[in-house]
Amino acid sequence: MTLHDVALLHDNWPRKKAEYFAGLAADPPAGFTYSDKTWGYYPGVTGRREALTQFHAIASVVAEVAAKHGVLLNDAGVEKPGEWLGDEWNQRITAHLLLAAVHRAAYCGLALDDLVDFLRGAAPAEKHAGRGSDVPH
Repeated sequence: MTLHDVALLHDNWPRKKAEYFAGLAADPPAGFTYSDKTWGYYPGVTGRREALTQFHAIASVVAEVAAKHGVLLNDAGVEKPGEWLGDEWNQRITAHLLLAAVHRAAYCGLALDDLVDFLRGAAPAEKHAGRGSDVPH
């Protein structure tokens, strides 16, 4: 296992009342700090988490915060998710996109199961979408 830096925030869309974050502010995950001005603007947590990969570190913090405080931190701090910069960053981008999907789906009246079904429906293409399908440079 490796320690991974994790920053998760709520991008203020829509803006939440301070009470939404009160439990998280009072009791952030171990090794994390809460701020209502993460990166100068957003409520969120920053810290380090031991996990197999960056993606797993983010996923475990998201799950802990959601279960303990009922808060969905909907942003993994990726400004331009279309850019791919390297393995660790790519995992952060993937987590960011999934957080955005969960958050947006709730506003569209979709359930988490709808997203899971969507991903499972795409699963047959997954084995063909990985690095083995890339054209060498």
